[in-house]
Amino acid sequence: MFKKSLQLIGLTILIGFSFFYTDKVVNVVRDQDPLMIKIHEYEDSFNKGSVNAFIEDDSIIPGINACVVDTISSYSNMKKVGSYSSNMIEYKEIKPKLSLDKVYNKYIIKGNKSRSEVALVFKLNDNKYLTNILDALSKKNIKASFFVDGQSIEESTKDIYRIINKGHEIYNGGYDGEYDKDLLVWTNNMIENLSYNKSKYCLVTKDNKTVLDICSKNKMYTIKSNLVVNYGSMFNSIKPSIEKGSIIVFEVNDKTQLELDKALLFLSSKGFTYNVLSNHLSEKGCSKN
Repeated sequence: MFKKSLQLIGLTILIGFSFFYTDKVVNVVRDQDPLMIKIHEYEDSFNKGSVNAFIEDDSIIPGINACVVDTISSYSNMKKVGSYSSNMIEYKEIKPKLSLDKVYNKYIIKGNKSRSEVALVFKLNDNKYLTNILDALSKKNIKASFFVDGQSIEESTKDIYRIINKGHEIYNGGYDGEYDKDLLVWTNNMIENLSYNKSKYCLVTKDNKTVLDICSKNKMYTIKSNLVVNYGSMFNSIKPSIEKGSIIVFEVNDKTQLELDKALLFLSSKGFTYNVLSNHLSEKGCSKN
């Protein structure tokens, strides 16, 4: 019995070693294939490292995933056709140690400054100024994000479609000017039924732990930018603080059109590009956005 046990153990070790040895031989042979050599050369020039999310007190700035060549998948693609093509390269993402993922209990204050872009956000409580804003954005082919009051959504569905059909995003701006735990889901459902994007952001213009808690419990991120254009703070006053990754919030009123024109003129002169929030705050490292 003991002898048979030893034989079984020996056989198991031999099989395991055979698999290990065979795998090593396959890897060596594959790495010597001219196709794989070219893939590795491309990999050496392409691979991008990750950027950690930056967390300080109750705020967070998103990180960026590493984007690296998936050598095995790329090799498999090219082996099927027998030739190298950079168009057949496959990529994979690797998360940084610190990430925005599921960190709902902190304010997002801006996007990662590794990207030379800003996000324009409009807090829309009064739809009568909407046409001018949409026209100004269309002239520059700029896509923005709108936080719309739930009551406005109920009463002016056609205006929501005007925003969506222009390629902009809409998000939950509360209900009747406030975020309410009982109405949050209701407003989210309206938005998600009307639009193409999941309503995953809340918006505040100053610290509000109640809103942060309500939105966090519903697995929503809360945006809190220090760059807010309203009656008390015109665009010229926030201009010196704008940088890569900034989120510029406009509280829509009768002066918004004028302040938006100033903003677009300045941002264009500085070479900034624009993005909607879902892309601006994305941590995808292989994204083309």
